[in-house]
Amino acid sequence: MGFLEFKRVYKVYPVGVKALDNVNLSLEKGEFVFLWGATGAGKTTLMKLITREELPTSGEVWLERCKISSLEERYLPVLRRNLGVVFQDLKLVPHWTVYENLISPLLVLGVKRRYAHRLAGEILELVHLQDKKYLKTEWLSGGEKQKLCLGRALIHRPYLVLADEPTGNLDSATALEVVGTLFEFSKKSEATVIVATHSEDLVNRFPARLVVLDKGKIIQS
Repeated sequence: MGFLEFKRVYKVYPVGVKALDNVNLSLEKGEFVFLWGATGAGKTTLMKLITREELPTSGEVWLERCKISSLEERYLPVLRRNLGVVFQDLKLVPHWTVYENLISPLLVLGVKRRYAHRLAGEILELVHLQDKKYLKTEWLSGGEKQKLCLGRALIHRPYLVLADEPTGNLDSATALEVVGTLFEFSKKSEATVIVATHSEDLVNRFPARLVVLDKGKIIQS
């Protein structure tokens, strides 16, 4: 069994929309994967099954030999603490500094401040925001905010990172930098990283596995 497994997964929403159609997929630990497809192909739904924001209509989702599709609600916080999720809508606190936004998830998890400070320093270097450390987040450019969002998703060293269209609102150079950071993190940390995108340019720039979704079906892997 792979690190992450989808077995005969269907997802049909109450309105009758079939978002996923018999998805079978196996990913290994440390893989960097592009999940490619047009809007509505099922990329976001697939990711929501991993974070357990959604449940499959039928089929199974496994992560490290744990069937997360039937995981009890009380264990969901444990599951999510080991995931890094890069949001497109930038869930940042505008009046906090870059550093405060970055370190807050660690303090919530009870990480000692000295160790949290060290991790924050490493992540600031990774996302190239060292010189913005004490700026309020509302003063950053759109690209810088996305880098901060990326850093916050990676700071607790997750073993699985999900990035759903993380470059949708960025220029091509910044988009390349953001995905490059994820690629570097995957290689250094041996983390599995899944980047959902519809950008052919990004897919062609990195030596990564390509999984293509079309109308809820995997047509290439």
